[in-house]
Amino acid sequence: MASHVVAPLREHIAYQLLYELREAPVGRRTLVERTGLTESVVRTELEKLEAQKFVSFSKLGTALTGRGRRFLSQRLSSIAGVRDVQLQNLMLDRCARAAHIRGAAEGFSTWLSRDIAVREGATAALFLSKRADALRFVGEREALAKQNPDDSEILERAFPSLHDGDLIVIAFGPSRGAAARGLWAVLWELTSHINR
Repeated sequence: MASHVVAPLREHIAYQLLYELREAPVGRRTLVERTGLTESVVRTELEKLEAQKFVSFSKLGTALTGRGRRFLSQRLSSIAGVRDVQLQNLMLDRCARAAHIRGAAEGFSTWLSRDIAVREGATAALFLSKRADALRFVGEREALAKQNPDDSEILERAFPSLHDGDLIVIAFGPSRGAAARGLWAVLWELTSHINR
């Protein structure tokens, strides 16, 4: 008898789906709307997550299992929030998806992370850290608010619980899905290093 082999997870997509399921069961169509992924990608990745016992299916939608919740709390606990943002001056493409990651502002390559985002379909990525009570581009001394007060205010409102050492990653794309894929590829890479 042949055994059924499940293809490996595409981790950054799996992380995105698990994150969207963190509060309550969600239907597949809602996941497609929230993530910008195609229905076939969502269905395929959910089946892989179910095979690994991270999610279960019911009439209410897809829900995290106990194993999925433990994984989420272990691997994605540093992600404080993910949302769409509409910047004034720094908008590098039509859509932007941003994340607030706790304590991740040091020890990563912005160039490598940008390249990871672009390989997944994003057109660009920006990285800002909170230092000395101000948002700054990673590696820069000058506060973002000094050159770009409007976008600094937008980001501070979008992520009101920023603390020193926190990071904001913004991925841009021609579509919400492209921006989200780029963002989650970077988040997977960053959280892999943070949670070791």
